[in-house]
Amino acid sequence: MDVFRVAPVAYRVGAISNWLVSIPAFVAYDAYVGALMPAKPNFPFLIWIWSGMAVLWGVMFWEIAGDVAGRRRLIKYSYLEKSVTSVSVLAAVVSGSLVPANAVGIFFTDIIWIPIFVLIHLAVRRQVLPAAA
Repeated sequence: MDVFRVAPVAYRVGAISNWLVSIPAFVAYDAYVGALMPAKPNFPFLIWIWSGMAVLWGVMFWEIAGDVAGRRRLIKYSYLEKSVTSVSVLAAVVSGSLVPANAVGIFFTDIIWIPIFVLIHLAVRRQVLPAAA
């Protein structure tokens, strides 16, 4: 795998997916939660906070895609962010404070990206660290 060809594509797709999932929460909140959640939550500010952070993480993914080697120190934050979000949502489901159906989207927006970003991080480190030594 040529990580410096794969990583920019993965991070651009990650950025776009973050934006596609989060921007509608701002422009069409009722339609957004109606389409994604079986029960309308009574905490829209949390949806907006999450969506805003997802937009910002998308910006960071786009930045990484533009210079993977130069922004290699940011890569770990991509899978750490996805892990924090995933664990938080799964804990909410387990504790009963979130309906499981409301958490299905987290698989597509976060969980599937964790191994991809970890593998990219490891591959970049293998290629960049020996050159720096």
